[in-house]
Amino acid sequence: MSDNPQLQPQGWYYAQGDPPGTQRYWNGETWEGDPQPVPGAPQEVTGGPMPAGVGARIGGRIIDWIVWIVTGSIIQGVIVGGDAFSFDPDVVDDLSRSSTVIAGLLALAVVVAYETYLVGARGATLGKMVTGTKVVKPDGSPADMMTGLRRIGIYAIGALVVALLGPAAALTNLINFILFIVGIVSLVFLFTNSQRRTVWDLAAPSMVVGK
Repeated sequence: MSDNPQLQPQGWYYAQGDPPGTQRYWNGETWEGDPQPVPGAPQEVTGGPMPAGVGARIGGRIIDWIVWIVTGSIIQGVIVGGDAFSFDPDVVDDLSRSSTVIAGLLALAVVVAYETYLVGARGATLGKMVTGTKVVKPDGSPADMMTGLRRIGIYAIGALVVALLGPAAALTNLINFILFIVGIVSLVFLFTNSQRRTVWDLAAPSMVVGK
């Protein structure tokens, strides 16, 4: 467009001061609307980290859940042993007050250590390594141990209370419901948040990107 836009007929032109690769509509007297990308033109790179895809996010978390479940089952089997499957009510009651609680706390500690260490040291849990994603801070800088601890913190606090109270406690159902809602909200955020940041991403703060 010429230096004197008033000499130009109506149409789409690049407006001085707008990002490269954009155009605006000139109505013959003034610009209308916001800058729009020119089809086929290279767009300006903002430099911010690009969020990982939804499929990779969900796939990586499913793999991590499998790791959690297998680890918890092994710990439960070692500490509780075959008595966990006893039909004797007295044995089951004793287990629920002692060995089961210890096994649950130990399994939780392993999960917290797993998430905290791998995110801080490698930027990725096993699930994220498999799906080619990693955790970073919102500005793109590497995640640290505190980032990993804060990401798992919401789950860890809820699971800790459940383990201490036991499955029969009335508060246990409420906590499990809250954790379920957090999971649903996080799933919605994966599709609606511009950076695909879940509840635990916002709490850390962090985001998951492709490697």
